[in-house]
This record gives sequence, structure tokens and C-alpha cells, in this order.
Amino acid sequence: MQQQLPKLPINKVANPKLTLYAFHLRYNLSQGMKTPVKNADYLWLKCQELGKKLSIPKLETLPAFIEKQNHLSTNITGILPFTAIEHKPRLHLRGEINRRQIHDTYALDLTFRYSEPEVQINDLAGLNPEQYLLPKNINSSLGQTLVLFAKPIGNIPNEQAFADACLTSLLSDTEVKKLQIYCQSQGKLLGSSIFEYNNNADSPKEQCHILIWLNTNTETTTLEEKGDYYYPLIDILNCRSKIIYARSQAIWCNQQAREDFSKLENKLMAFNKAKNLPINNKLQQFNQWLNEIPEISFNYSRYLRDLQIHKNTIQANSKNLAVYLDKIKAISLHQDNLEFLSTFLERAETTFIEQIDVDLGYLIPAQNLFEQMISTIRGIVEIEQAKSDRSLETTVQILGIGFGGGAIVSGIIVQHIDKINLPSLPKNPFLASLVLSIIATIVCTLLAMLGIWIKKRKL
Repeated sequence: MQQQLPKLPINKVANPKLTLYAFHLRYNLSQGMKTPVKNADYLWLKCQELGKKLSIPKLETLPAFIEKQNHLSTNITGILPFTAIEHKPRLHLRGEINRRQIHDTYALDLTFRYSEPEVQINDLAGLNPEQYLLPKNINSSLGQTLVLFAKPIGNIPNEQAFADACLTSLLSDTEVKKLQIYCQSQGKLLGSSIFEYNNNADSPKEQCHILIWLNTNTETTTLEEKGDYYYPLIDILNCRSKIIYARSQAIWCNQQAREDFSKLENKLMAFNKAKNLPINNKLQQFNQWLNEIPEISFNYSRYLRDLQIHKNTIQANSKNLAVYLDKIKAISLHQDNLEFLSTFLERAETTFIEQIDVDLGYLIPAQNLFEQMISTIRGIVEIEQAKSDRSLETTVQILGIGFGGGAIVSGIIVQHIDKINLPSLPKNPFLASLVLSIIATIVCTLLAMLGIWIKKRKL
């Protein structure tokens, strides 16, 4: 059932086309540039899935086609046109797919258009069948942008309202409200108005970035068909997606680091209480922490490192975006307004970078706290262990002197027991020797304890 759109002076467009620009990592920093990530071919499998839904044979067999092409050449680019077997009874869907590798990234350009030269605005929904081209369904790792290029039939007094109607047809009014999509900015590209819609989600997999480009200028038609803008634009959108991805990862790293810092704060509070525990309980607790805190500290350091990496990624892609923006400006018309592109660049170079710097400024000092706490606990454990060792050594020394002295005296007593005549001693020579030996051992032990005590007092 078609949705009811606001009444407009005109409700037709000519030659509409909807292009999905999706970006997905092929390589990452940890694996290097020789081994692709596990799901590097994800976008081509998504196209295959869509091809099965819409009965488009060339999309259904796209992964096999790419694999065959890769055996012949490392070049995976090239425009592949296609036509759906069936669509609406009166409309015929067709389009093309272009695949690019931009450094460490796969870029997908999937375009749907109608064979008919003119369609109703309501029919634009057929270019996004079952909302399949939305981020929640494509789910590419670096995000995406949807671009609708269409020529209004007749003069439109309110371009903003017309663009809003095109957006509502593509997504449905319910979906627009659910995703909280709004017109973020507008400008002019190649002589015609372009409107930027977004929901500004932090995650690239949730951000709905949509451009509605209204072809209202004959020069726009000529320049768009010439296509000089195409590669700079897709490079800009690629840099934009990488910046958003890096920013979302930086937000995540900051959250994880703060959680680890909170764990350390809890350990610090417990540390002050643990100092008053009995020695055995205290040592048991501290030894457990010496196993736990280094791991937390290691993860914390890794998050700080990753924050810096994401900052560098944003800075590098901001510089690249500025280069591609200059290329777009070089082919632009004098009435063009590219603020919708330059504004994002300014946010990346200022707000995004500054936020990471603020996060690092808060988190870096805590890194030393981890190291200090580990050193403090290890020092206490070593001191208590040394005390325990010295106490044991003293005990052994005292007992050694006691038993050694007792043994010597016992040997002397045994030899002269017949000459010792004390009324309190047993008459039996063996028992008398035993009693005297025990007394001698006790006396020697006490003398040893006295000697060690005197020595400690002198120290």
C-alpha cells in the first residue's frame, strides 16, 4: 500500500536513481596489508542476498564473478549493469554495480533506477525495496551513504518540501521518525540543490546519511553525465565514513578505559581497608591483586594506544578529504555551495580531535596510578614476606642453639652421671640423664633468645 505524501504542485520526477555507497574494511592494522580480514567479501555477499530477493541474476552470482575475475587480474573495479527479471507490473527496475578498492577499504556503488523516464514520487519507494538499502540491513563495517538523484517535472516553489517528500517516499514516514532523520544541511552541487539528511548516530552501522540531489539545472545534467565529480565524491564519502568509524571506536575505547579506571578506584578503596587485615589475609588479598591489576593495567594502556591511533586516523582522513574536496571545487560552478561537505571536515578537524585530546588528558595521568599501585602492593608483599622469613630464621637459630647446646651438655652428663648426686634427680641413671639434658636444652634456648634480644636492642 502506497503511503500518503504531502500535496505538492508537482508529484513526478524524471530519471530517478538511488545509489548506495557502502564501505567495508578489507585490511586492518593488526593483520597488515597482506591478509584480508575474515569477512572482507561481506559487501559482495550482501549484493548476492539482494539479488536473490529481487531476482537479479548478476547480483546473485556476483561473488563467483569476482572470484573468477580475481584469478585473472587483481583489479576488482568495473561497472556491471543489470536488470531485474520482474518488479512492479508497470515499472522495470535496472541498475549497475561498481566495485572499488580504496587502499585498505572495499567500496560498493550499487545503483537502482527505473527504465521508465518518468515516475510518481510515491514510486521512489521501489528503488529501496523493503528498506533493504538502509544501514541496519547493509551493516557494512565503515558505514554508508545513500544518494538520490532525480529531476522534478516542472517548477517547484519549495525545494526543501520536495526533497522531504522524496525522502519520505524512499524510507516511509514511520521509518524517518523512528530513525530520527532530519535535514542537517543543504547546498548546491554542479548547479543544483542538494539536501543532506542524517540522524547523527555515533556508530557508522546506525548512521543514516542520505543526500537528495534535485536536478533542476541543464548544466547539472551535462556535468553529471560527464562524471568528473564521481571519483572525488566517492573518495570524500569514504574518508567521511572512516572518520565516523574512527570516532565511534574512540568513544568505545574511552568508555572501556573509564570502566578499567573505575575498577582501579575500587581496588584503591579496598586497599586502604586491607592494610588492617591479619597478615595472612592481607597477603592473600594482595597476591590476588598482583594477578588482577597488571591485566587491567595492560588493557587500559591498550585503550590509550588505540585512542591515539583513532585520532591519527581522523587526522589523516581529514587531510585526504580536504584534497578530494578541492577536486570537487575545481569542477564546480560558481553558484555551487559545498558547505555540507566542508562543515563535516571542520567538525572532524576540531570537535572530533579535541574530544579525543580531552579524553586522553583525563586518562593518561591515571596510567601512572596503575603502575604505582602495583609497585606499592608488590613492595608490601615483599616486606611482609621478608619479615616472615627473618622470623622463621630467628626461630630456627634459637632452636638450633638450644638443641645443640642441650646435646653437648647431655653428652657430658652421660659420661659423669654416676658422679652427680642431687636429691631431686631420679635414682635411675638414664632418667636422671634425660631430665638434666632437657633442663640444659631449655637453658641454652633461653640464653639464645636473650642473646638475640640484646643484639636487636643494640641495633
